[in-house]
Amino acid sequence: MNGSQPATDLTTVLAGDHRELDRLCTELELGQGSPENRKDLADHLIAELVRHAVAEESFLDGDGALAEADDLMRQLEGAGPQETRFERLLGGLIRAVRKHVHDEGPAAVRQVRLTCSPERRAELGKEVLAVRDAAATVPHPDLSDRVPQVDQLWPGPGFVDRARDALRRAADSPG
Repeated sequence: MNGSQPATDLTTVLAGDHRELDRLCTELELGQGSPENRKDLADHLIAELVRHAVAEESFLDGDGALAEADDLMRQLEGAGPQETRFERLLGGLIRAVRKHVHDEGPAAVRQVRLTCSPERRAELGKEVLAVRDAAATVPHPDLSDRVPQVDQLWPGPGFVDRARDALRRAADSPG
């Protein structure tokens, strides 16, 4: 064995998340594309960040950059891409994500490594990946009679809460 962690090890999953979040931030910082395309990319960043936060939440306290990012994501939900506050909020979100990726994220990965056996890390990593796969198809119960299922986990008012709720429900559901 070459000493590397399997792809399903939770530390590998979290580190991969950090790389993807960093990549999305870089893409947004380049400032290219129409306002609508930037809004779509910002929504993608939010979706990835919510998934990541749910996976990492038991290993971090709630007072760090992810808590700051949560507030900014909620504000961004209601900001149109043409509004002046959109870029200001997006810049704040990018800074919070970068702070997490570079400061808090590695500490969370170390915490996982210290507190979980390799077997448990593999189990948790598989669970996180399964929850992510399931989340895209789990409808939000409050919306199921009013909104098409395909739209229930995508941007709009309450997106952050719906995504987080869906991920938690999928994690809590048996096998």
